[in-house]
Amino acid sequence: MPAKTPVTDQRIGYTERDPFIVIRYQEKRMNKDQVKGRAEEAKGKLKQVTGKAVGNKEMEQKGRIQKAGGKIQGGYGDLKEDIKDST
Repeated sequence: MPAKTPVTDQRIGYTERDPFIVIRYQEKRMNKDQVKGRAEEAKGKLKQVTGKAVGNKEMEQKGRIQKAGGKIQGGYGDLKEDIKDST
């Protein structure tokens, strides 16, 4: 059974009734497909914007393709995490 990610408490805010509001959140780590996918998305977006700015249609199109590929890879990584979390 995989180790669960630790849950962290953060205390914020102040009210007269309840002096602290506790927010619980779980820290999540990204798997390598998520990281690589997000990086490719960012590089593709940069290439797309640069191509548009300089008027290079080919570079703009390559950026769109790279961005789409990164989005697919990131989605695959998200799916892997969802499956891992459900088991």
